[in-house]
Amino acid sequence: MPIFESFDDENVNQLNPKSTVKTYDFTEKKSKGAFLTRVFGVMFICLLITTAVAAGFGYGFQHYLVSTATIIEGEMVFSETALTTLFTVLGISFVALLAMSFVLPITFARGKRNILIPLIIYVVLMGVMLSTFTFVFEWYLLVEAFGVTTLAFGVMALLGYVSKGRLTGIGAILSSLLIGALLLSGINFIIFLFGGMSEGTLMLSLGVSLMIFAFLMLVTMYDVWRIKQIAESGAGHDNNLVLYCAYILYSDFIAILIRVIYYLAIIRRRN
Repeated sequence: MPIFESFDDENVNQLNPKSTVKTYDFTEKKSKGAFLTRVFGVMFICLLITTAVAAGFGYGFQHYLVSTATIIEGEMVFSETALTTLFTVLGISFVALLAMSFVLPITFARGKRNILIPLIIYVVLMGVMLSTFTFVFEWYLLVEAFGVTTLAFGVMALLGYVSKGRLTGIGAILSSLLIGALLLSGINFIIFLFGGMSEGTLMLSLGVSLMIFAFLMLVTMYDVWRIKQIAESGAGHDNNLVLYCAYILYSDFIAILIRVIYYLAIIRRRN
């Protein structure tokens, strides 16, 4: 999950004393609205790119798999070449996505290069990885998950935006949720190793999953609040700052989307 330390000039200068990233200055009140509009606009474009790549690659590759498959004794057998290509692309995309998740914050912190290209690469790679959902779930479940995520994200974003006080206490809550989820996951894993799968381990897994979901929701609220604070305190119109804020919110949205898909899939299977 992206963090906000890179926004603080003190931290930036500690990383690189020669950094060109200094303070920003708002000269008009309308600049706050313009800044937030640009941030959410870039976030929307990123989501649009990811969605297009996920749908295009996912359904396109499915068509390729079917067209190259052969029927043997009434069963469809996929081409080994096609499967190898698929897993190779996904593997390379995963490694590259992981690398870009470090490259983006570091590049922004140094303040010497525009992060537009790294951001585009990141959202395209994310689209390739999310295309795997099209192989497993029906398109209407994915559309439903996107709608639910938009609603959940919107609610938490609104709460973060209207929060006037400093959300200092949320840090302790986030830490507690994360530590609690990690501890319960470890306990659940140990129980599974010695006792196997049971109703108890399933319930514990669900509890951990809900804690993680609550963590993601609160992180979204905090991130929106933090971005609003940056805008109000003087963020100017620096393109890199806009892009990085959009990257933060985009990552929050994707994290929530993945959890929502997981929950909807469970509900559908039980029904």
